[in-house]
Amino acid sequence: RALWRALGRAPHDIPWERLRGYERRFPGCVRPWNRGVNGAGEALRERLAAVIGCPNLLARVVPYMPRIDDASPLPRIAVGLSGGVDSAVTAWLLKSAGFDVTGVLMRNWDEAEETGGECSFEKDQRDARAAARAVGIPLTEVDFVKEYWHSVFEPFLRDFDGGGATPNPDLACNRQIKFGALLDHCSRSLGADLLATGHYARIVRIDETNPPRLLRGIDPDKDQSYFLASVRGESLERACFPLGGLTKREVRELAAGPANLPAAVTRRRSSAGICFIGRKRDFGDFIQEYLPAEGEMRDDSSRGDRRGEDSLRGASGSFVSVESGEAVGRHGGLARYTCGQRARLGGASVPWYVVGKDSRGGSNSVYVAPGADHPALFTTSAAITRCFWVSGARPRGMDTDRGAKLSAQTRYGARAVSCTARTMDTRSKTSMLVPSVFCTPPNLDEVLGRENEDVAAGAGAVIEVIFDAPERAITPGQALVLYDGDECVGGGVVLYPGCTELELSRTGKTGEDSVSTTT
Repeated sequence: RALWRALGRAPHDIPWERLRGYERRFPGCVRPWNRGVNGAGEALRERLAAVIGCPNLLARVVPYMPRIDDASPLPRIAVGLSGGVDSAVTAWLLKSAGFDVTGVLMRNWDEAEETGGECSFEKDQRDARAAARAVGIPLTEVDFVKEYWHSVFEPFLRDFDGGGATPNPDLACNRQIKFGALLDHCSRSLGADLLATGHYARIVRIDETNPPRLLRGIDPDKDQSYFLASVRGESLERACFPLGGLTKREVRELAAGPANLPAAVTRRRSSAGICFIGRKRDFGDFIQEYLPAEGEMRDDSSRGDRRGEDSLRGASGSFVSVESGEAVGRHGGLARYTCGQRARLGGASVPWYVVGKDSRGGSNSVYVAPGADHPALFTTSAAITRCFWVSGARPRGMDTDRGAKLSAQTRYGARAVSCTARTMDTRSKTSMLVPSVFCTPPNLDEVLGRENEDVAAGAGAVIEVIFDAPERAITPGQALVLYDGDECVGGGVVLYPGCTELELSRTGKTGEDSVSTTT
């Protein structure tokens, strides 16, 4: 019983030295790594111990290394190198453990084509080559510019929905490119068994018959499970995240200390922002280059892109006060703004913030409210669709009237809030959840009319999420990711937020009253 209790704890808290010799599978245990006593496993541990030194770090690295045993040869591993410290330390750990490691550098965006000068990829290329030389592994480069454009960027532009939504391409990049095109390339062209990356997340496997489970990284400030939530379970089977049990500070210490990586890598700032924009470019200016001008259709046939008239570049409109309903200023296009962002109204005595956007009938209204904590910025409910589930199926209880008790993360870096998630009745064309008046109303006929196979797989279903406490700036188009404790179970794309606290106060209703029971 004491052993069962120990195995139920977080992997880095388990006294593995006391448990050696136990090869029996205990029911209900989470087994991040095959710790059965075998020569190969002990040799891996000893090699890592020799280079890491610290027993505490070793105990939090070993569980998330590839599983090995005496009966099988060591897997061949491809490491996605980006030029940053995380991927470089990942490659160093795997190489030090004795695996056959090959580095792979992706090119997803041709920035030089736009600027005519040096692009950030060239710096990534120099740093990745330096990291590969330091670790002692070969480096190959692969071009996914075309795949990224068609699988990530074109859907990203479509998802703006006339400017009424604010999509996030980073989840699609992980699903379609890193753990889609790159994973297939590494398997077919490089003969790799696994793809390792420097993500701060954990993959655990209970046994060979169950799908892998995706857990948060132990560093709460760097956890990246949010961005991995839409990756298919079969892709996670062939993925490896050696840094999941470490903090960013510990990774930098390993890079500058035992790994002895180049200064260009160890001192490099962490990547931030959308991958094709980065830190320096203004998002509004960037996106306006790709959306058609007002009233016309833009033809980007040279890059295989042609979009409809509903995406308008420079479609100016009014900032509308949620309190008075009157225009309080002009804006330069819906795509430049997202919920919770400061509106920067000229001459305003207090800061105003974006509550929502309405692209109906060319009105192009941006609803704003004075103050960062205005009630119009908060809601206790949201509807999500285009869902993705790590296991391939919706969590247990979600299809019942009571729903599933989970926690929700509405954007990267946000705290998770307790919630109840349940499937809406897709036989009805009327949503059970009343949308906020400060957003573009959804076309439920279109949402519920998705292909039957998508609905059967859980992708076309509409899920209503009821938060235990009001949540700020729920944004259509953004990913809402659901967790069961530390386990990421999946999520979906926000279709619309429910009634805001301001709307409920005007009607004298509560958050529960905003959920209609009529169909």
